[in-house]
This record gives sequence, structure tokens and C-alpha cells, in this order.
Amino acid sequence: MTDEDVSKQDEDEQESQSTRPPVRPFNPLVNYLFYTIAVLAAYMLYYFFGFPAVIALMLFFVIRLYRDTVTVVKTYEYKFARQAAVANLIYSLTFFLILVVNGLAISQSGVPIFLSDFQDLTSWTPIFIMGGVFGMSNIKRMWGPIPTL
Repeated sequence: MTDEDVSKQDEDEQESQSTRPPVRPFNPLVNYLFYTIAVLAAYMLYYFFGFPAVIALMLFFVIRLYRDTVTVVKTYEYKFARQAAVANLIYSLTFFLILVVNGLAISQSGVPIFLSDFQDLTSWTPIFIMGGVFGMSNIKRMWGPIPTL
């Protein structure tokens, strides 16, 4: 083997390895605060106005999550960040669908349609939906472009 062959082999090995960008340190306490306020607001809306108001609030966050996911998939080079963004979107959309179907059914007839064996599933869906939003904000802070001042 010549030196050229060895150097080409080393380059091929480096290219085949995962190119994980360095994770930037960030403080997730802001995310926790936002998450807590949004979930509390959803439960207050439920208490005062019922499930249709919670559905409207969660729709805002699902649309925001969808737009962020599209941005991450189109612009981020790190494969794991793109996959995690899509997983968060699917996870949140699943629980949003449960919230819409069961929330409207409960507000009209008092009985959930989807997975009715789980009594409190519908009331827990805002927490699960906001979990996807929380995950997306972590992805953007860890692997997103560095904001310039």
C-alpha cells in the first residue's frame, strides 16, 4: 500500500462516521417555564370554556411545531436532529388527534370515542402535545444556527 492509498482510506473512514455537530450548552429552564405556563393555560381554558378552547390553543402550538419541523428538516444538516423533529411532530399530532376527537365527543355527549378505556387520556393530551413542542425547542437550541447579535 502506498501513502496515497492509506490517506484515501483514512478520508473514507472519516466520511463514513457520523458527523455530529458539537452540542451547544443551553439553559432549558426557559423551556420548562414556557411549557408549564402553556399547560396551565390549557387547563384554565378547559375549566372555563371546555375542550373546544383547549383544542384551539393546542392547534396554535401544533401549527408552530409543524412549521419548525419543516424548517429543521430543510435546513439542518444533522440527521438525528431532523429525525427527532419528525418524531416530535408525529407524537404531538397523534395526541392532538385524540384531543380533537375525544374532546369534541366529550363536550357533546360526555363519552370519549377514541381509546375510551383510558378515562383521563383526553385531559392529559395538552401535556403530551406540549412535550413535542418542548422537544422541538430543545432541538433548535442545541443544533440550530447560532443567533447573531
